[in-house]
Amino acid sequence: MSRLNLLNRLSKKGRERRAVTTMSDSTRPSSEEKTSSEYPALTSINFPLSGIKRLTLTESPYDKPVEIIRKEEYPHMNNGIYLDHSGTTIYAQSTVKLFAQKMSANLYGNPHSANEPAKFSGDMVDSVREKTLRFLGADPRHFDLVFVANATAAIKLVADCFRDLAEQTHTGSFWYGYHRDAHTSLVGVRELTKGPHSHKCFESDAEVEEWIEGRNTFGQPAGSLALFAYPGQSNLTGRRLPLNWTGRIRHDRTKRLRNTYTLLDAAALAMTSPMSHVFEDPDTAPDFTCVSFYKIFGFPDVGGLIVRKDSGHILALRKYFGGGTVSLVSTIGSAWHVSKGLETNTHEDGNEHVGGLHEGLEDGTLPFHSILALGEAINVHKELFGSMENISAHTSMLVRRLYQGMKGMRYGNGQPLCKVYHSGDEDLWENGKGDEVYGNGRVQGATVAFNVFREDGTYESYAMVEKMANDRGIYVRSGGVCNPGGVFTALQYEPWQLNRAKSAGHHCGSNGLSVINELPTGIVRASLGAMSTCQDVDAFLAFLRENFLEKGLPAKKSNIKRKRHQTQNLFNNISSAATATATTKQGAGPGTMVTLPPSPTPTSFREEGTLVMKPKTLERVGSAISV
Repeated sequence: MSRLNLLNRLSKKGRERRAVTTMSDSTRPSSEEKTSSEYPALTSINFPLSGIKRLTLTESPYDKPVEIIRKEEYPHMNNGIYLDHSGTTIYAQSTVKLFAQKMSANLYGNPHSANEPAKFSGDMVDSVREKTLRFLGADPRHFDLVFVANATAAIKLVADCFRDLAEQTHTGSFWYGYHRDAHTSLVGVRELTKGPHSHKCFESDAEVEEWIEGRNTFGQPAGSLALFAYPGQSNLTGRRLPLNWTGRIRHDRTKRLRNTYTLLDAAALAMTSPMSHVFEDPDTAPDFTCVSFYKIFGFPDVGGLIVRKDSGHILALRKYFGGGTVSLVSTIGSAWHVSKGLETNTHEDGNEHVGGLHEGLEDGTLPFHSILALGEAINVHKELFGSMENISAHTSMLVRRLYQGMKGMRYGNGQPLCKVYHSGDEDLWENGKGDEVYGNGRVQGATVAFNVFREDGTYESYAMVEKMANDRGIYVRSGGVCNPGGVFTALQYEPWQLNRAKSAGHHCGSNGLSVINELPTGIVRASLGAMSTCQDVDAFLAFLRENFLEKGLPAKKSNIKRKRHQTQNLFNNISSAATATATTKQGAGPGTMVTLPPSPTPTSFREEGTLVMKPKTLERVGSAISV
């Protein structure tokens, strides 16, 4: 079969398919069937793992095999295996080139001015705004788009508006509910509420159902000003949450929730899922939805707040105003201003309409160059991948392949290599239902959160796993990944255990404590994107197999100076009133006892040398401690 016929066959299947399943080894074309000379576009792709240099074309829903897309548009990804698309996906070369061409050929002025270059910029911004809404499946007649720095900025904009409006209530506060899978940026909104029972973290989907159905108010006064926020997809595990909550809240028959608005964090969901099912019915869509466009396109670094127009007036009542958001301001005498977001204008149809909501919310000069790049990114994205439905099908196939590969890895004694986390409510890894979830784009995104076991069943440090992967040119993320409720629910922490971790000095970031009393404090996250390939997945599985199953962890090298520095940093984080000098007995072996003069309790310690530390009873085990 010629290369052209093969590409045509793959393209036809890609356009017709709506679900992609992983081919078995017996049915997948092998690399020996076609020589590299028949596919010259692929011959220079290199991978850091020696056993996977031969490339097999994978059936995909795109017009071209994804491997060719990678070669033509993403050569910068040849520097490693990138599995951190939840942080940001990777930009296409054509996006940068087309953006640069327009920047070189045209003169763009500040849209707030009235000269021709400014008008040119303003028209471009309006055009890209509408193009972006249509890309997301949001009808511009019913939705508006406010450009912001990122999803967090969109969340803060909504939160500030509710705080300002709440000052006019009897309690001086709004009620805020958020799901336990919320990103840190959603959790932070609670700090803008006042008084007891003014915010609630829903610890499960079941609690949300109780609240919506009225079986438990969780402290919310009936009819009070309220905001409910949750992620469309957990940025930790990739689990996709119910999207029907927003419509059910709006149409609450008891009217108890009549002043409750909804905020959907779609930053993770929008990466690999079509958003049309979120916005297709304006009557059930969220009031406010936030996205980060760099998570979808890789570039530019800009975000958006999609506002349901029938709900958006509440945002226009905020107190702060910035340049460009007001049509008139008084500074001498009485202080007042007129927001552009509340102005009424007579349109061509002869009817009066409220001015664009975005005009009253986009403070200062817009990042109009970034918005120009966004328009190019949307065009390139459609050209390469066709639709978000195609991307969903492709990434669902890949995440299923990754999950099944990890599920099959066991040590010789039967101990599983990995523990995969999906939901704190149900352990899919243990009950064997993961195959029903991973690969189903309705309930699961292209993300796997996991920890690695040693052969004896104890946990390996997630920071060590990330470091080892990084050393092999494989890029994942580890830790709490800015999802505090999700990570500690997945790890089945109780409140006292989290307090113990805080007391022991654990904190988010690479310098935190990975394991405390044989319980991890975070996870490793591998996430896939539109241009990820089966070779990426197989390279990561090979890394796990070669570095843990086949040869185990590398032996710890003696480096007294490094160990002293690491241990000093650890103990500096432990809260205590006094310090002491600890001296070990040389050559005493791994059971060396350390004497702390001011402390009545000796500390068991597995390193050599003299340390300055605060009195605390603990055992140091690599990057893990017992307190």
